Amino acid sequence: MAQNITKEIAVADSPVVGLDWANKSDEDRVSCVLSALKLQKDFENFEVLEAGKNGQVILRTEVNIPANIRGPLLLDLEMSLKNSIEKSITIWLEPVGDKSKLRMLRGIEIKS
Repeated sequence: MAQNITKEIAVADSPVVGLDWANKSDEDRVSCVLSALKLQKDFENFEVLEAGKNGQVILRTEVNIPANIRGPLLLDLEMSLKNSIEKSITIWLEPVGDKSKLRMLRGIEIKS
């Protein structure tokens, strides 16, 4: 991202979804995003859960991506989808619960 965030950018209205995107069925939007993901090796581990009429795309990945790599990767992915499919697309990554087995032990209740 070459452009720095300014106040004008922060308060600007989000792009409006185009008619082409809005008129597609849910399955067509998902397949469109999925085919764009398959074109680049960096994005092949993402699964499309939902591609909403409002431009919000929810993704899931089973791969553990470190936070310092995940942020720029998702920004690059969003920019790629905006340039190739629809300018109003926003990417959301499905939240993942805590996978630590040690922290899960805190919730164990011992009944006597």
